[in-house]
Amino acid sequence: MDFFKINGRAIKPPKDVGHSIEILDKVERTMNGTMVVDIVGSKRKIDVSWDYLDKANMIILQEELNKSSFVNVTYIDSETGVDVTIEAKPSDISYQTGYDWVKSEVVWKNVTVFFEEK
Repeated sequence: MDFFKINGRAIKPPKDVGHSIEILDKVERTMNGTMVVDIVGSKRKIDVSWDYLDKANMIILQEELNKSSFVNVTYIDSETGVDVTIEAKPSDISYQTGYDWVKSEVVWKNVTVFFEEK
């Protein structure tokens, strides 16, 4: 089962997929100081992390993140338990370069990336 995809390309299953909802609102005050809030909408934020990625998976991640400003992210929704695809802006990718002495290859450790729904 493909646990996580970017633009339809499967990548190694993440260690963690964090979910949050950003409420978009307009806040104003009336003449007497009462706060009035209009809810405009809500957007999902997904933060994804891996303990490590090998070269092949890091290449997939970088290629897909660099294609355009927005990507399609498919993940398992926490409310329904089914696959959901959203169009999202990736940001804040971070990682550390390491070395796997057993396999004699470079790996990328503590990889994280955040996605905010369009």
